[in-house]
Amino acid sequence: MRPLLFLLTLATFAPQANAQIQNWNPEPYYTDSALVFRDDLDYYLNSYSEQEIKSMRKLVNIWRMNFDKVMKAAITDLRTFSEGGGMRPTTHDFTLTDARDAKPYTLGANQGRIRAFMFGSITNPPARFQLPLWDRLLEKYTGQPVDLFVIYGKELHPGDKKTYKIYPAPKSEYEKRAYAQEFAQLTKLPVLVDGLDGATLKDYGNVPNGVYVVDKDGALIFRGTWADSRKIEHIIDSLLNWYAAGKPKHAPGKIATP
Repeated sequence: MRPLLFLLTLATFAPQANAQIQNWNPEPYYTDSALVFRDDLDYYLNSYSEQEIKSMRKLVNIWRMNFDKVMKAAITDLRTFSEGGGMRPTTHDFTLTDARDAKPYTLGANQGRIRAFMFGSITNPPARFQLPLWDRLLEKYTGQPVDLFVIYGKELHPGDKKTYKIYPAPKSEYEKRAYAQEFAQLTKLPVLVDGLDGATLKDYGNVPNGVYVVDKDGALIFRGTWADSRKIEHIIDSLLNWYAAGKPKHAPGKIATP
């Protein structure tokens, strides 16, 4: 069974009603120089309602039992990341170009801004589901020092015979960019294109719908297995309020620990 189908099947039997965000502790803690949020490395895609899961399952062939080496590798990537491994938990700089206009964006060149990004692809139902929710955040934070964007990573269901038959795994940079340009039509977010080798995706744990928040100083302060817009909104709001208050320091001896 494909990894997403495996997750969606299990998630159908998991507690619903915003289970994932309720299980995630939203309270930040302090380091010497940053406000940091606890990672949410939940393997199961259980932050969605049963109806939402059903709608995503309709996009893929639920009867196609394909448990080959590629699918096993994808599941291994998710499990490894969800257990806290899979990447060095720090900011990894990158320069990627926008799918629409080919303009370059360098993460490290945008200090002084909050940067939140997720990975996605045209054959990735959870990423597609999140796009309108992130579009709403893009509108909310217009004029604020916040960059929101998608990095076009790897295909989650390439060549699936139901919905994604015309999207086999890209074999060239040109094909991948063409997919990304079509994906960009689904959103107002900037869509940056990772290389065919997936170097940026690998740096960040090789997770198809992984999500990350980098603060104004370039510190990675949150990472999640799934790009839940509610968590991102909470984190950005908390950071903006903290900066507006002058980055108040914690009381001596009262540092919260993760």
